[in-house]
This record gives sequence, C-alpha cells and structure tokens, in this order.
Amino acid sequence: MTTSASYKSIAADAQKRRNESLPQSYLLPPHYLKDLPRNVTAVATNARHFTTEELEIINSQAEDILIKVRERIWTAREVTEAFCKAATVAQQLTNCLTEILFSEAIDRAKYLDGYLARTGRTLGPFHGLPISLKDCFVTPPHPSSIGMASYANQSTAADDETLLVQILRDMGAVFYCKTNIPVAMMMIETINNVWGETCNPFHTGLSPGGSSGGESALLAMRGSPLGIGSDIGGSVRVPGAWCHLYSLKASAGRFPSWAIRSGIPGQEYIIAVNGPMARDLEALQLYCEHLLSENSAVWTKDPKCLPIPWRKNVIQPQSRRLRFGIIGNNDGLMTCHPPVERALHMTRKALERAGHEVIDWEPIHHPEVLEILMWGFGAFGSESILPQLEKTGEPIFNSMKMYREAAAKGENVLGSAKLREMNLKRNALQKAYLDRWQASATDAKGPIDGIIMAVSPWAAARLGVTQKLSYVGYTGLWNVLDLPSCTFPVMFADQKIDKERSAQTWKPLNERDGRVQADYDPIFYHGAPVSLQLIGRRLEEEKVLEMVEVVSQSLSNRSSLQ
Repeated sequence: MTTSASYKSIAADAQKRRNESLPQSYLLPPHYLKDLPRNVTAVATNARHFTTEELEIINSQAEDILIKVRERIWTAREVTEAFCKAATVAQQLTNCLTEILFSEAIDRAKYLDGYLARTGRTLGPFHGLPISLKDCFVTPPHPSSIGMASYANQSTAADDETLLVQILRDMGAVFYCKTNIPVAMMMIETINNVWGETCNPFHTGLSPGGSSGGESALLAMRGSPLGIGSDIGGSVRVPGAWCHLYSLKASAGRFPSWAIRSGIPGQEYIIAVNGPMARDLEALQLYCEHLLSENSAVWTKDPKCLPIPWRKNVIQPQSRRLRFGIIGNNDGLMTCHPPVERALHMTRKALERAGHEVIDWEPIHHPEVLEILMWGFGAFGSESILPQLEKTGEPIFNSMKMYREAAAKGENVLGSAKLREMNLKRNALQKAYLDRWQASATDAKGPIDGIIMAVSPWAAARLGVTQKLSYVGYTGLWNVLDLPSCTFPVMFADQKIDKERSAQTWKPLNERDGRVQADYDPIFYHGAPVSLQLIGRRLEEEKVLEMVEVVSQSLSNRSSLQ
C-alpha cells in the first residue's frame, strides 16, 4: 500500500533541499559542465575554480591537515570551506551527495578555531578534520534516506544519532556532507529513486561502485580527506576499488556500529560493519589508531565492540619475508576482466621481486559461501526492504528483484529450524576455511600471512551493467567468513595492453561468466581504475594495513612490472 506522497514528489522535494543548500559561490559555472571529458577529476582545477590555498588543502593528506590546523598554519574554517567547495564540484560532476551540512560545519569549524585560540590545545586527535559520511550515519536532524523515499524527508531525532558520529565529533571532527547510496544499500552500483545515479570520476561511463559509491566518488574528486562507509557484502571495498582508493572492511566488533541505519535492521546472520576510505593508506592508519585507542575506549560505549586497542608494528620482525596466497583470475564461478588479471600478475611479480613468497590459493568453498550469502540477503532483505518501497510506490531495480522472488517462495518467513540450519552451515564453512589457512604451514614456514584477490570481475563496471550481471562473490565471501580486507590501487586499464580474451583459448565457467566477459570492451574500459584486496585473519586489521603497505611499496615501480 502506498502513502499519500509518491516517491517522485518525495524525490523532487529532497533534491530541491539538497540543491538549495549548495552555495552559489562554490558552484562550477555552467559552461564548464558542457562537453566534459570522461575523466572529470581535473575539470575544476583546469578551470582554475580553486584558489592556490584551496588546492593545497584539498590535495593534502589527513595527517598533514591536522598538523597544519594544530600549528595554526590553516584554520579549521579555511579547511572546512575548501572541502565544502570541492564537495560541491564533486556533486555537480558525479551526483555523489545527499544531505548538505555546510552551514553547521562552518559554525563547528569556527568553534574549534576559537577553542584552540582560547586554550592553546586541540579538542581531540581529529581537531578540524572534515570527515564525510555515507548516508546511513545518522546526523540529527538531517534525514538518512539510505536510498529509500520513505525516509528521504524524515527528520531524525537527537536520540537517533549514530554513536560513531558522536565519538568522532568529540574527537574534533567536522561533518559537512553525507553521500549517495543505492536502494537500502543493497546494490554494487549507486543508484536510487530519490537522489539518482552516481558516476565514476575517473570515467563517467562507469559506476563508482556500491553501496558506498557516493563516498568513493567524493574521495576520488578530492572532496574529502577521509570518508566512512559500511560493508555487508563488499560495500566499502567495491567502491574503494572502483575509485582507486584504500578502503578497510574490518571484522565484526572492531568498530562501533551502534545506531547506524540499516536496510535490513536486526539482521545478524551476516553482520554489517563500517570502515574508513581514503586516497592514502596513512589516513586509514591514522583513523584506526585514534578511534581504537585506549583514550577513546569505544568498547565502553558500544556493547558490540570488542576491547581490542589498536596495535602497531604487529609484523615482527618488520622486514621479515611474508607469505601470501593469491587467487587467480576466477573464484570457481566468475572470471575477472583482463585488466584485473593483469593487476594480479603485476602484484605477484612485485612481491616476488621484493623477496616475499607468493603461492597459488585455490578458491575452495567459495561457491558454497556465496550460496549462503545470497540466501541470507534474500531471506532477511525481502521482509525489510519491500514494505518500505511499497509505502511510496517505488519501483524495484532489476538487481534487487531477488528480494521479491525470495518473498514469493516464502523464504522471508523463517522458522527456527531453518535459521539454525543456516547458522550451522555458515559456522562450518568458517571453521573449514580457518583449518585450511592453518594447513598452509610447512615444516619450515608458518601459515600464509594474507590472501590477495580481485575485488570484482570488473575493474569498474559500466553504468547499469550490474542490474543484469551483479556479482559480489569476490567480496561477500569475506563478510560471511568475518575476515578483514583492505583494497589497494594497482594501475589503470590500458586498451593497448588489456586485450579481449580469445574464444579459442578461453572458455567461460558458466553462462553468466560468459555474459560478464562479453561486457568487456578494451576501448570503452580504457582508463578504468584497477585495484585488488588483501585479506587477513579475523581481527587482524592492524596486520592487514601493514601488509597493504608492504604491497603498495612493492608496486611503487609499476612501469617495470608490465
């Protein structure tokens, strides 16, 4: 049954609110929005839209911003205004924003500047740092639509504020915008009936990924120094990879998650987590170190948080030879596109050249894990998502029709026996994977340190293609197993190198695999960002980031790895 307001009128009101909140002085003039190149990351810079100081600010890493604000080289207000302006341009070019918090952000920055002037000290470790938020983080009184019209113009109460927002604010952060998501945050591209579709800054014919796609597009446009996304099947890592970012999916219980709006509230079969996203690895390390410090003690504020303070230098000795397992060009169900396979070869070659050991890691159990992941999404999601869409008459996107199909089969009505059966299957797969990891040890060497794998079959998918060919097998696996994973950039697709596979030498694993491969066009996908992910043991987020640093350093001389 629909409400009196249709999704179309709700969307019009929401977009009007957003657009009217963007200051005219921040907008890129209309003539610069015509005849755009497909890579729009430098459009505003080439138009000389930013001052020299603004460019220096938005091109700076988070740690450098914090130092310069602390040392009063920049004011928090100057930094905030620069990122508000950059975020406005990002919105014009990619449609990445939902809620605009500029006015209160500037007021907050003024307060922080006054506090520093009065006391001679900063409010906290994130004093004056603008942090962008995925739409699901509740910032009262602003709505958190999570891509659904029923929530789009609904104010939020002070008691609904996300705990992580409170914690970061107390540490000195400045919140200035919220970013776009797909419907209920349950697609790997970012599109919904309220805010529309977000495109990839590196190639506007491509998606920035989902569900944290607005966040990844904003970061790629240098509209944020640090963003926070969430992940239940790849929602931090797919956008991170498709926009050439570092993005961390932690194990459940590492980061506070209280009062984050969910598309499937109350579901804990596959636990959604949140994590940082940035253009540089140092920003992720900075965020984790301060958020999970003894001083912040997040485990005393969130009952689901584990009391594990952030640990440094966990790889000992620091220069030791690491052992990696690497999964090849497929997971047993789906083959990655040629640019992604090249990234795997480059990474292997770089690590071996640096003296590390890389072994082949077969995707055993991967299809079984994907099966229970998709069962969980369908069974829990249909009961939660479909009624919200029906309230306003929202049509359902093609890649989400699985929820309607699950409901038609009665899978949304769960008995205790079925739920116990699925929990047992999940737990058995977790144990089997742990045993296999341990069994990688030899008489002379310990188990592998980490696993390297593609993030998706695409380097970054063309807009709309995942409505018919959505696939989260490369990422959702690690959500079910509850293992931490971090993306890292490798290179960009090159039409001269990344040729189509020959039908004579390559055969698809199945019909769907053939359709995904048929989508690959070297000319169209030229310039697409290509990233991979590194997976570690459960609750070893520190080691994962340290291993990603090792991999990134090994890849530094990319030209010799082609």
